[in-house]
Amino acid sequence: MSTNSLIIDLRSKLPWHRRYVSTTTTAILWGGWFLLWRPMVVLYTLIAYDKPYAFHKLFNAFWTGLQMDMITLITCAVVLCLWCKLIPSHTVKHVRQKDTMDYARYFDIPEQEIIDGRNKKIAVVHHNEQGKIEHVE
Repeated sequence: MSTNSLIIDLRSKLPWHRRYVSTTTTAILWGGWFLLWRPMVVLYTLIAYDKPYAFHKLFNAFWTGLQMDMITLITCAVVLCLWCKLIPSHTVKHVRQKDTMDYARYFDIPEQEIIDGRNKKIAVVHHNEQGKIEHVE
């Protein structure tokens, strides 16, 4: 396995019973997908053998619809790419990391109390009635 590949394939490292369940589930899902298309195949054979003109008309309508879907999908992808490139993104403002002096100035308590509170396993913070920090034990 290449180390540069974007696909991570570790299937060979799975236990045999997990690989078996995965393969069986995949086969059942593919079978269900084919069964969902069965009515279209029956309709195709009925139209193709009974009325060739109706079959060609249906095929042309399907083809036109498929073309419109592809044009819409490509247009949507182009618009999204242009949107990402042309509309400026909001840049993240890098803020200076705060030190203990900034916290001491903000809370109006001595810097040594903050340092002591950080070094203890249990710190008790005392507040006044307005919620302002008065001191740290």
